[in-house]
Parts: sequence; C-alpha cells; structure tokens
Amino acid sequence: MKKRQYKAEFKRDAAYQIIIKGVAVKELSDKLGVPVSLLYRWKSEHVEELEANNPSSAPSPKKMAAEIAELRKELAKSKRMNEILKKTVGFFSQD
Repeated sequence: MKKRQYKAEFKRDAAYQIIIKGVAVKELSDKLGVPVSLLYRWKSEHVEELEANNPSSAPSPKKMAAEIAELRKELAKSKRMNEILKKTVGFFSQD
C-alpha cells in the first residue's frame, strides 16, 4: 500500500484549525480523512516551526497554544455551570 503524501500548506492549515480555531482532532480527522496521530504530529511540528521562527521578544507559541487550550477548557466549564444555574433558577421560579 502506497503512503499518501500531503502538501505543506494542507498540513499547516490542519494544524491551524486545531491550534487556533479549536477544532477537535477527531472531528478534523473525520472531515479530512487523515489519521488522528498524523494530525497530532502536524500540530507539534507546526508549533515547533513557530517556536523556531519566533523572535526572542515575542511570547512563546508553545505557551500561547497551552494558554488557549486552558482558556477553552475554562470557558466550557463556565458554560456548563451557567446552564446548571439557569435550570436551577427556572426550577425554583416555578413555585
């Protein structure tokens, strides 16, 4: 079986969607028809490339990507808690 070759632009775009847009790796894998492990590798390579080309005065791309991921988790948690509070208020206001 012949290995499939992907263009650099395709790889960068996939990594961009994962890192910046926050698209789930599994979802992108299904959409593009690319194995999940390959997407994770492209993501790592893209972050490393950004790190290498980063001027010393600018923030680290690795730290920024980690911060974005953490903020997304916090936002999701806040949204869940907000929904719970809305349901609780609705329940107690029925009386």
